[in-house]
Amino acid sequence: MNRPLRPFLLCSLVCASLSLGPTAAQAGGTRTLKVSGYSDLDRGETQGAAIESDGRVTVGYLPQRGEIKQTTAFSCLADGKSVLIGTADEAAIVRVFPNLSKKPGKKTRPGKKGGKVEPEATLRVEKVAALDGVLVSAMAKLPGGTIVAATVPGGKIVQVSKKGKISDFATLPVEQIWNLTVHEGTLYAATGPKGELYAMTLSGKSPKVVFDAKEKDILSVLPVDGDLVVGVSPSANLYRVTDDVDGELLHSFSGDEVRALALVDGHLVAAINTFQSRQIGSVDALSKTLQRTSLTGTPPTGQAGNERPPQADGKLFAVDLGPKVDLDRATEAPWEEWIARKDQYFTSLLTQGPAVLVGTSQSGKVYRVSGPRAAATVADFDERQTTALCQLPKGPAFAATAHGAGVYQLRAAPASQAKYRPKVHDAIHPSQWGAVVVRGDGSLSVRARVGPTPEPDEGRGSRWSDWVNIPLTKGPAGLRGSLAKLAKRRYIELEVGLDDADATLRSLEAFYAPENLAPLLTEVSIDAPRFAPTDDKEPGSTVKIKWKVDARDDDDLEYDVRIRPEGGNSGEWIAVTKDGEPVTGREVSLDLSTVPDGVYEVGVRASDEPANGSAQARTDELVSDPFVVDRQRPSVSLPSVKGSRITATATDDGGYVHDAAYSIDGGRFRTASAQDGLFDSPKEVVVFDLPADLRPGTHRVVLRVRDASGNFAMVPVVIKK
Repeated sequence: MNRPLRPFLLCSLVCASLSLGPTAAQAGGTRTLKVSGYSDLDRGETQGAAIESDGRVTVGYLPQRGEIKQTTAFSCLADGKSVLIGTADEAAIVRVFPNLSKKPGKKTRPGKKGGKVEPEATLRVEKVAALDGVLVSAMAKLPGGTIVAATVPGGKIVQVSKKGKISDFATLPVEQIWNLTVHEGTLYAATGPKGELYAMTLSGKSPKVVFDAKEKDILSVLPVDGDLVVGVSPSANLYRVTDDVDGELLHSFSGDEVRALALVDGHLVAAINTFQSRQIGSVDALSKTLQRTSLTGTPPTGQAGNERPPQADGKLFAVDLGPKVDLDRATEAPWEEWIARKDQYFTSLLTQGPAVLVGTSQSGKVYRVSGPRAAATVADFDERQTTALCQLPKGPAFAATAHGAGVYQLRAAPASQAKYRPKVHDAIHPSQWGAVVVRGDGSLSVRARVGPTPEPDEGRGSRWSDWVNIPLTKGPAGLRGSLAKLAKRRYIELEVGLDDADATLRSLEAFYAPENLAPLLTEVSIDAPRFAPTDDKEPGSTVKIKWKVDARDDDDLEYDVRIRPEGGNSGEWIAVTKDGEPVTGREVSLDLSTVPDGVYEVGVRASDEPANGSAQARTDELVSDPFVVDRQRPSVSLPSVKGSRITATATDDGGYVHDAAYSIDGGRFRTASAQDGLFDSPKEVVVFDLPADLRPGTHRVVLRVRDASGNFAMVPVVIKK
């Protein structure tokens, strides 16, 4: 992540929302923000630093930017002491001159309240030539120094002089040219959509197909000693070009394309992309970037900044070709996965000593990889994608970017300019800031600022504080400083400086205590006894008391639960839990048989003492609606018989009569009726008729009455029919 740290984006480089790592809550209201490990650190931003896969931030590259006016910088070629960049939507070639001074020029902009922002060297960019088409898709330098360039759409290759004079070089019967490579006195052109590799003389004469892939596009070409290796799309196959136009299949990867190839320290390295929408590849992604369904239509209109790249996963594989660089080993030896990245695809590779730089479609990232456990994020540009990489002989590397075209020079960072910023951290509420601890090696420094907005604002009228240098002292757990002088604000931004060439940052930890909000109880309810009219058993005496609460600041809470008669005073509260112990769940059980019949209410008191301590705890209380405790059974008069109708009077002192049923000769209970048509009062006349088909004789009849709490009363009677 190596964007120049800018005031607004500073929190997007190494600055990954101080919520980079998980925020842990501690006792006494203290919360801890910890940033450690590669995945946490990689969410932050860097200036002149590299984020290693083993969870270290080290001194790395200092990116210096050149501005390109088009929406996409797509291709990159080293040309003597400068580099050429091919662009879209206007197909053009620009020349970028490196900054090779030992002390990079310092271009500063006014900072907030008279302060200064970080220096940013600007590269000089000059337009060389405007070409026909919408994209300069490939460039190559011929042995004599001549530059040739291909444009899309079409198969036209032009020759470009140093003064920008354009002349025809060759025209191929294809729709796209994706790569131009010079190898052993021949110029090769990788094309689509028929997957053909053309060979021609260095003067553009006698073009012919020397390899015809079954796939649609040839995307990558790499000379390996006397051989030529090509990668294709939409299947991820790797071929060797032979005398046979069908070539030789070296390896078939699981994926949709071989986007780029490199030879690194005796290893053949391949960038493999897999897209969630099958048969979609980086060529289609380019079409989306240029806001067109194909690269054969009319030039696009408007800007291409809103199109999101397709969902994809990228993997980097390598095979050891041995000391003699034996290409046959690409078929026989195992391919080793060096890195895998979700939700991004790889766009380009560049050999740099024993490592390879990898350009990606995510956040302008560039990785440096030299093995399966040796990967680092070395750049993280403002633009969305890194599209191409190239390097001057004995000079710095360059990266071209898209979605806001730019070109960046990557050179070793002066230690004084190597910085890491976690993301601006949201503490949720204005907070008191405590200690900060950094762990690492070498000379490290820390500064911080706070404010009320998610992104720091700059200039006059800014509501963010000035940067404050935090003195550090060495302790057993690392370098410790105090943030106590910072104002109570919701957001904080930290920065760690790597102040010598050997400095290493491993973790960052900050302590804070947000303003404590009282919990908010929103409901207290009591489960009434539940039963169905067909139930033959009384409900249990135990009910659930439940409550809903909003912790508001996510504190751990505990609760006191009490009961009293409706309208009682504070001295009448009785604890529901054993010994009045608070509970941490959001419900408790109450045995109704332990309290006399009557009308009661439940009070719940919520406290955030577990998170804040008794001295700073805040509470809230809420009382339930009244509810009835009725464990007394209803009473039933002796039933009277008049003909086939039986009548009885049922009374319930604790509530109302809920339902009644009768059973004859031990048979099933059948529903009885209320004489007035409703069971809705404490006293009801219950009636039922004997069945017409009841045989004559003496019978046992049982009348069962149930009240609203589920209590039964049963009265037997003997009748004659």
